[in-house]
Amino acid sequence: MTVVRPFRGCRFNADMVGDAGSVLCPPYDMIGPELKKSLEELSPYNAVHLEGGEQPDPINPEAGYRQAASLFRNWLDESVLQRDQEPSFYLMRHVYQIRGEKKSQMGLFCGVQVEDYDGRIVLPHEFTREPAVLDRVALLEFCQAQFSPIMTLYRDAEGALKPVYDQIIAQKPVLDVQDTPDGDVTLWKVTSGDLQERISQFFVDRPVFLGDGHHRYEAALRYRREQQSGSSAESAYNYVMMALVEFDDSGLLLLPYHRTIQGLSASQLADARDSLDELFEIQPVNPGAEGGVERVLEHVAFLGKDGHAMAMLGPDKDEAYLLMLRPGIDWRQWGDLAVSEAWILEEKVLRPLLGENINQYVNYTHDHDLAVEQVKSGEQQLAFLLKPFPMDAFESIVGGGQRLPSKSTFFYPKLPTGLVINQLEGTL
Repeated sequence: MTVVRPFRGCRFNADMVGDAGSVLCPPYDMIGPELKKSLEELSPYNAVHLEGGEQPDPINPEAGYRQAASLFRNWLDESVLQRDQEPSFYLMRHVYQIRGEKKSQMGLFCGVQVEDYDGRIVLPHEFTREPAVLDRVALLEFCQAQFSPIMTLYRDAEGALKPVYDQIIAQKPVLDVQDTPDGDVTLWKVTSGDLQERISQFFVDRPVFLGDGHHRYEAALRYRREQQSGSSAESAYNYVMMALVEFDDSGLLLLPYHRTIQGLSASQLADARDSLDELFEIQPVNPGAEGGVERVLEHVAFLGKDGHAMAMLGPDKDEAYLLMLRPGIDWRQWGDLAVSEAWILEEKVLRPLLGENINQYVNYTHDHDLAVEQVKSGEQQLAFLLKPFPMDAFESIVGGGQRLPSKSTFFYPKLPTGLVINQLEGTL
């Protein structure tokens, strides 16, 4: 049974922090050193001061956790952050633009009871890296708070929650942030007992799919196990803050992660090309033609509608090819995961060539322009530009208990951190 509960969120006090947009930041795993510095300079109250970046200090990481914990407590004491008195759901509308098109996404912030994966209530789609989990566990232990929501997906084919959401957004929001770099964000606080009950009951028999936030979820699992047994089921640490987004939300995009390769010898490059030639029809294209790499990606998307397609750049800086799986190859015999070009590339080409050392050669990026520039500059030998993982395949494969290849999904837009914080002391 999926237990979805309202919680007493901590929110920034606008009278103290000024521009509400200046305190928001992306999730920690999207924050590199340069962005971290710019966010810290944007406001002394930006949530990045609590959340940190993807890479903790390699010399003294504990100092960062202690600083975040001290800052969090000070902000609560000084009313920079205020914890709501009554448990609430929080409904977010995020309006943003991508490729010149305006889109809108809804996300329900709530507390979801932490469950082990074998219960098939919370469904993961990727494996985690232990150092990243330990980083998030340490932050939880020091701060006793979850600073960013985990993006989680659910299915509402019948549209049961739409009238509930319509009723909520007809009310006055508690936050309305316009013209931020990531778009417009509006937040409603849901305190009505009737609406809370309808929301909680809706999710009882529905699994939820982790989109972004596997490391944070597993950190919540470990943190809960560390607590003393016999505590109340109402204890806040039994829950993790999630933002629930419906699979068919028009503002939910599933974008690709691309692969770049470096470090292959001349013979390995030749072997890789031979393996690719056995599996794919390879057609040269001109990335310098009108439309550039965007046009190449359009070809990949078009050809990939009814089959497997991707683009390859390199090893020479001006080389580019379209790759289409040969018609005679029955990819279904390889299993469900072979619906993904990333799986075929890694399991049928790269892993047979590189073995368990594959991670020493393969890098991942969701920025196709960066991948192209790295090949042109010689920083990377090859780039494979992929189309997005199919959303219907994501739901069926993950719903069936399988996990996807590393870096198969890039859900967009990323949820803003700093709208609501979940303090783990006391009860929800």
